[in-house]
Amino acid sequence: MMKPWRCAILALLILGAAAAWAQSGDDAAAIRREPWVVGVLASGGSGLFDRENVQLVRAGVSVGRVLTGELGKGWARGTVELDAEIMPLDYVLWNGYRNVYGVGVNPLVMKWNFTRGKKVIPYLLAQGGMLWTTDRVPPGDTSRINFLSGPGVGLNYFLRPRRSVSIDLRATHLSNASLGNHNPGVDSSLQISLGYNWWTR
Repeated sequence: MMKPWRCAILALLILGAAAAWAQSGDDAAAIRREPWVVGVLASGGSGLFDRENVQLVRAGVSVGRVLTGELGKGWARGTVELDAEIMPLDYVLWNGYRNVYGVGVNPLVMKWNFTRGKKVIPYLLAQGGMLWTTDRVPPGDTSRINFLSGPGVGLNYFLRPRRSVSIDLRATHLSNASLGNHNPGVDSSLQISLGYNWWTR
């Protein structure tokens, strides 16, 4: 059976390849005009290395704004976007331990949108946020409050003007920053996120 992180990478590559065939019409024009963006999203993934026994499943909403017009030249030309994500459905699933419900907030999701495309807009991201859970995560003398951070890569595929689906792959680190007596954390996990987005003019 293929591991979750390999499935995530494969899905991202397939979507990117399929989208690259459809670059006619400038459906992505809105992303160059400093718009607001509202979306719904769901994500899931698995811990890596010594934490393969943990999975995270999340769902919620996002709101953001493209802060700049296009900057730079050539293939690196792009815009800066700042998003916030609210995840009222947040589950940490452990093999051999009870599953834990939580609520997550990512108030800082910074993106660089590569804006040369007319339908496909790749991006790089960096995220930072918090996770509150009904029980201590990881199990033991730890904490119900944890912090999430990490980089990612993804793309928006514009189905039509001001409507896009997004997919991204995030390397996520979870730590309680020593709020608990112990801070084993989840040093590395790979999360795939899928979303649907509405862009203003």
